[in-house]
Amino acid sequence: MLVALTGGIGSGKSTALKTFNELGAETQDTDLIVHKIYEEDKDIHNSLLKRWGKDVFHEGLPDRKAIARLVFNNKDNLEWLNQLIHPKVKERIKAGNPDNISIIAVPLLYEIGWETEFDSVISIWCKEDIQMKRLLARGWTKEECESRLAAQLSQDEKLSKADLGIVNNWSEKFLHRQCREILNIYATKEN
Repeated sequence: MLVALTGGIGSGKSTALKTFNELGAETQDTDLIVHKIYEEDKDIHNSLLKRWGKDVFHEGLPDRKAIARLVFNNKDNLEWLNQLIHPKVKERIKAGNPDNISIIAVPLLYEIGWETEFDSVISIWCKEDIQMKRLLARGWTKEECESRLAAQLSQDEKLSKADLGIVNNWSEKFLHRQCREILNIYATKEN
């Protein structure tokens, strides 16, 4: 079973993904896949260089922060980058052949129309003030946070579209319990 884990930025996807992995699910994170593609794929390097020049590189590799500044305030740039990167991400997701439940973190699942690629979708949600606090703790400015949030569907929209939801306002222990219950639901569906 291939399951997407989505949610707003700062909602706790990485923590939930780690928890699912600890509970025995196979996991992948599309953000990490993109990092690998940026590191390894010379065709991507050439395309980025051709479109934006050397300013989006640091020490010979694509600079994600520089790229983010170009795409989060410009829909044309974001669409171009998505068309460049997403097919390669899909290839890597499908290259893994899980023996059991595989949960893939896909932050922009609905925004890029990938929900039909998965057997089920989980959305993680938290209160907006908690979300903003987490984003500011990353060292981002309020403007950077708002720019990234504006490029995504709201957490409420993502939660309403998902098959299952996780509320991440409290302790990791409570998150762990929700993740365990979700895996039990999927195990029941498989049998």
